Amino acid sequence: MEAFDYAALDAGGKRKKGTVMASSARDARDILRARALMPLELAPSKSKKKQETGGTASGVKHKHLTQATRQLAILIDAATPIEEALKITALQFERSPMKAALLSIRAQVMEGLRLSDALRGQPRVFPPLYTAMVASGETSGRLPAVLERLADDLEAAQKIRRKIMGATAYPVVLSIVALLVVVILMIAVVPKVVDQFDSFGQDLPTLTNIVIALSAWMQKWGLVTLGVFVIAIFALRQALKAKAFRYRWDGMMLGLPLLGKIIRNMNAARFARTMAGLVDSDTPALVALETAQHTLQNSVMRDAVSEAAVKVREGSAMSTALRGTAVFPPLVVQMVAGGEASGDMGKMFAKSAEYLEDEFDSSTTVFLTLLEPLIIIFLAGIVLLIIAAIFLPILQLNTLAF
Repeated sequence: MEAFDYAALDAGGKRKKGTVMASSARDARDILRARALMPLELAPSKSKKKQETGGTASGVKHKHLTQATRQLAILIDAATPIEEALKITALQFERSPMKAALLSIRAQVMEGLRLSDALRGQPRVFPPLYTAMVASGETSGRLPAVLERLADDLEAAQKIRRKIMGATAYPVVLSIVALLVVVILMIAVVPKVVDQFDSFGQDLPTLTNIVIALSAWMQKWGLVTLGVFVIAIFALRQALKAKAFRYRWDGMMLGLPLLGKIIRNMNAARFARTMAGLVDSDTPALVALETAQHTLQNSVMRDAVSEAAVKVREGSAMSTALRGTAVFPPLVVQMVAGGEASGDMGKMFAKSAEYLEDEFDSSTTVFLTLLEPLIIIFLAGIVLLIIAAIFLPILQLNTLAF
């Protein structure tokens, strides 16, 4: 089905605009006539065109998706019809593209589509995992609970994202400022001091000669080096799109001493949180595994879950299959085994997610606590070396004078 924007006249001659879902333009006109609307204009939806061209079909913010999910959960739990809940929720987003997305979904629901099927028509707003969980909620009759769980998970992910951005802001700004200071010293200050050294008529200290050579190199090749660096970053980003290179890169990242543990815990926590929501919504274990693997950003861990799903399909226990991957923290495997024994895997996945999120939080704090002073010490040492290189000839001249 496709989305069509329309302008039409109702029975009272009033002009109306909106979006209708249909398999073709002819079907769209038939649907409008069935609603007692006379079509005046009909064209493929603009939001659909943006999706096809790869743009942000909606530009919907993460917090708006969380708010919409939370409100839908509350309204549907209060026995509000789904189409009415969608309308009420959409009206809360006056200046957000979320309004148009929800109203389009409402139109499809009113035409007879299930909510999950309508959500699939907005893939850049509602990820496949989101629609899969909504579908499981519809099947099990626990849609409000599933939406509530989705809102909780979205809020947890948003909290982690804010923490990472807030924690890394200071080291990044500090590094940029310090590097700018070093560049200014090397390009603007050192050359002027060198002119004064030429009048000394004596050999300069080794450190001073090294700094002068670096300063001359930066003046000549600095912009070229910056360009090469930018190109290298762009080339790396392009290379990461290749599956084989991305797999090797992700494996290398997992092998790093402290950062690897942080990445492993972050991915495992997201996976466990998703599995908890899927299992609690009565999704079969195999389907839950195949769905939750898409939440893993690390391709090594994602492929490991795919292999685990194959083993589960062949009859292996989930804990045994996950243990065989050797990429998940032992805690997750142990908790899953406990869940299999007790018959409550959803609860065990939720507990392991909470523990890993706490560990991720503490590991991130330790990592950034160590990183900040290391950056300061390293860059302060460079500045001191430059200053020492400038003052050593002056001190040497004073010594010779005495």
